Amino acid sequence: MTKIIAIVNQKGGVGKTTTAINVAACLAAFDRKTLLVDADQQGNSTGGLGINKLKLKANFYHFLTHNFSLNQIVIETSLPNLYILPSNRDLLGIEQELLKKKQNKTYLKRLFNEQLTIPANAFYEFVIIDSPPNLNLLSINIMAAANWLIIPTQPEYLSLEGLADLIETYRRIREIENTSLSILGVLITMYLSNSNLSKEVAHNLRLNLRDLVFNTIIPRNIRLAEAPGHCKPIIAYDPKSTGSLSYQAVTREILDRLNLK
Repeated sequence: MTKIIAIVNQKGGVGKTTTAINVAACLAAFDRKTLLVDADQQGNSTGGLGINKLKLKANFYHFLTHNFSLNQIVIETSLPNLYILPSNRDLLGIEQELLKKKQNKTYLKRLFNEQLTIPANAFYEFVIIDSPPNLNLLSINIMAAANWLIIPTQPEYLSLEGLADLIETYRRIREIENTSLSILGVLITMYLSNSNLSKEVAHNLRLNLRDLVFNTIIPRNIRLAEAPGHCKPIIAYDPKSTGSLSYQAVTREILDRLNLK
């Protein structure tokens, strides 16, 4: 069965897209066939893998609104085992379209249930969803469709406030729309080892959330910041960099938490 993991945080600038791209790429490098779903209207996951957002014949918006199948939209990337359901600014109008649907909080879940069980699509072991940086009907659909959430967060106090709000939203969705939803882990990103603030916030996170926080911390890393400009995930751009090794490590943690070797 395909495992659906949503990378979520309603606060922008916390490394959500970086995490989605690089976890998906590491899973693919570990020989796991992976579909990255770009559900953000900015289309940064799409562009970050070298796909021209302006030349898409169809994208995630059409999957949601025009009865396009995954096979009609999914693009095979230059990395073995990694595929993408791309996105662009077409998604700006998705809220109004979703409001027209019956059971509109679980519409994406129904689409995935239909599409991912078709033999042509059943080979995806993982679906990684890059979620929009806000809480709206699309975000609710994503969490209703996912099996697990990964929450990237910066070690800053404003990020902690957003994290508390997101966990409360998760509880509400788990109670009504998706009783099987779980938080796979909270991932500390953009960590500065020479910053007392980073150390203090990371300590408080571990104190309050305990094992929910991944052991691996993603540091601020220049090679990690450069990689999207070269349209590559870090494991392809500079596989021995600190950023690459960190994302490989957290991907191994993900597999361990899912009891997969």
